[in-house]
Amino acid sequence: MKENHSITGLALGAGGARGLVHIGVLKALEEHGIKIDLISGSSVGSVIGAMYASTLDAGWVETRFRDFINSDLYKSLGLDRLKANNGQEDSFFQSITRPVKEMISFKIVNDRLGLLKTKRLEKVVQFLLPVDDFRDLKIPFKCVAVDLHTGKDVIFSSGSLTHALTASSAIPGYMQPVPQNGKLLVDGGISMPYPISILKEMGAEMTIAVDVNIRKFQYLDSPTLFKIMSRVEQVTSNRINELMKDDADFTIQPRTGDLFWTEFDRIDELVANGYESVCNNLEKIQFKYRKQKRFIKLFKNMMKNK
Repeated sequence: MKENHSITGLALGAGGARGLVHIGVLKALEEHGIKIDLISGSSVGSVIGAMYASTLDAGWVETRFRDFINSDLYKSLGLDRLKANNGQEDSFFQSITRPVKEMISFKIVNDRLGLLKTKRLEKVVQFLLPVDDFRDLKIPFKCVAVDLHTGKDVIFSSGSLTHALTASSAIPGYMQPVPQNGKLLVDGGISMPYPISILKEMGAEMTIAVDVNIRKFQYLDSPTLFKIMSRVEQVTSNRINELMKDDADFTIQPRTGDLFWTEFDRIDELVANGYESVCNNLEKIQFKYRKQKRFIKLFKNMMKNK
């Protein structure tokens, strides 16, 4: 690494399908010569971050994610059934079967730790990644999960990527928590919507965060268990973001359409918005990038002359 090179870290945030904007961000940074040396991620940001860290090819990341969305594995997750309804009234048959569905749902909530078993999420991660060990990544990468027993963050930087990303992406209520040595791990976005502090611990001299949280809430029409849980997470994330936003040297906030977290089929729109967000802020990002490089060069020259 050149002496005057500023070590740049990228923090990719949590947000379910809204995190697909990360792909567009990576494409734009890559095309405009802004080199990423370190990556941290929470939830979907951890998955896309690991995909990029393993290839350094944003085009590959996009292609592979599209392959996943068109796969039987994606269809088996049933995300389409968790979308907001279209506002139409229930049919007669839907209305008479609703009590049975509610009874089944109540039993699931009381007897299971999540709708989908850990193995299902592991298969998704394995489908998306070309490697399964942190040692095989091309640049340093870390991701975060949260231990429900202690409320403390668990940072992954070695070992199995499948295990780390599964824990970091285990959305409470939908995915079952991931056990690990007496811990019960869930989605890292709970405590770190975008993990800037991790980048600084990794040695980043310039930090860029990508915030994909919902910024304008819509009226919560026909509330369901999952809508309520999602809204609670969104409000909490927004509050945490307000406290964290000044920690990054630059924060990118792509247009996400405030989509529900399950709408991965909107990939075209989201990737384009992520790309656009970098292009719209390119001069500001490049200014900070060059300024930081000059500062690092000056600092290292001063240290040499001591």
